[in-house]
Formats: sequence, structure tokens, C-alpha cells
Amino acid sequence: MKGFIASFVKGQVLLLVPQPALIMLILFNRISLYYSAPVIISLAVLWGWFDYSGKAQRRGASVLRKLERLVDDFGRLNFQEGGSSDDERIISLLDKANFGSSTLTTPQLAMATTEKIKEVYFTLELWYHSMRQKVRLLLRKAGSMIEYDLLEVVNEFIEFYGEFVEKVAEGTLRLVGKGDLSSLEGEREAFSTFKTQLAELRGRANAFLQSLHDDGLPVSETKVRALELDPWFNPGTEASPTTKSSP
Repeated sequence: MKGFIASFVKGQVLLLVPQPALIMLILFNRISLYYSAPVIISLAVLWGWFDYSGKAQRRGASVLRKLERLVDDFGRLNFQEGGSSDDERIISLLDKANFGSSTLTTPQLAMATTEKIKEVYFTLELWYHSMRQKVRLLLRKAGSMIEYDLLEVVNEFIEFYGEFVEKVAEGTLRLVGKGDLSSLEGEREAFSTFKTQLAELRGRANAFLQSLHDDGLPVSETKVRALELDPWFNPGTEASPTTKSSP
């Protein structure tokens, strides 16, 4: 609403330019005041509407392009499978974990949990492709898009991101942490890279959402869920102060 009012005022200011000539025509009874005033106001309203619509369309297209980059980068990080030796997807840890000597779970329970996590993963992968297609369709019809469509797909991305981190990423790490981590020592560096890339993506997503909120778009959240689990991090392994022996 504020944007339209600003455009309307701009239209009024632009229409003030020919006003001296109109006033002279009115004084010399060339144009009737009763007819000219509604015409001027109508032109200001039309100018305001077209100016506002143009700005809204450009803004919507810009927002969708940024969202498209976020969605594509999320997909490359989490759904694009690498080679057998360099697959850095978080889900790949499930096939490499060893639970034979675990005291926190059994191989049978671990296998059942693994299947559940993978089922959620494949469901979210289908959701991802559907959401990406929706963003691209909205970009193609940005000229006729309404704000509700934009808000809906942004909120969908927020929900999707949180679901993946909670149910796939954290679910995987929670299960892997119950197994033999020594068998996954070679995956520690790959996980560190994944975690860094996901944190960078989250930072960009949060900045994007905050900018939308600042512009007046009522997004459901201004921050997406953070990945906080790290099965390799053990506070007990930190160096403790050296105690001095009593004389």
C-alpha cells in the first residue's frame, strides 16, 4: 500500500508540470474545471498503478532469482550424488557407518532407522524438485505474479530447509554418533566441508529472508534452522589443565 501511495504521489507531481497551461486554458474558459479535475486525478491514479505494478514485478523477479540460486545450491549440496569416493552428501554416511560394536544401539535397530531416514530423504528430494519447478514457473510469469505466490514459495523454502536439517541431516548424525566413529575417520574432513558449505548457504538464506522482512513481506521466519550436531566433537577430548603434584 505504501508503495502504491508513493507512486500515486509521483504521478501527481509529474502531472503538475502541464498545470500552468491548464490553468490558463481554464481562466480563458477553454477547458471546464469540472471536466479537467477528474481527468487529472484519473491520470494520476493510472500512472500510480502502472508505476507501482512495474516496480512490484521487477522486485518479484529479483527476489525469485535470488531464491532460485539458493534452491539450486541447496540441491547441489544435498541431492547431487558424487562419485563413490567423493560423495559428500550427508546421507552417504549411513551406508558407511558401522554399528557392530556399538553399545548404544544394535545393527538391526540401526538398519531400521537408516531405512526411515532414507525414506524421508527421498520424499524431500521429490519435494525439492517440485519446489524448484515452482520457482522457475513463477519466474516465467513474473509479470502477472501476485505477492501471495511469492510469499508462499519463500515460506515453502523455509519449511523445506528446516525439515531436511532436522529429519535428514541431524537424524543421520545422531544415528552415526551411536556407531563406531573410528570407521568413519576418513569421512571427517568431508563432513567438515559439508558443514562449512551448509553454514555459508544458511548465512545467505538468512540475509535474504531478513531483507524480505525489512521490505515488508511477512515471511514466516527470518532464519532457517542451523545444523548443530557434530558426532566427532567431544568436549571431553579437549586438553585439561595440568595438575601439579604435591611436594
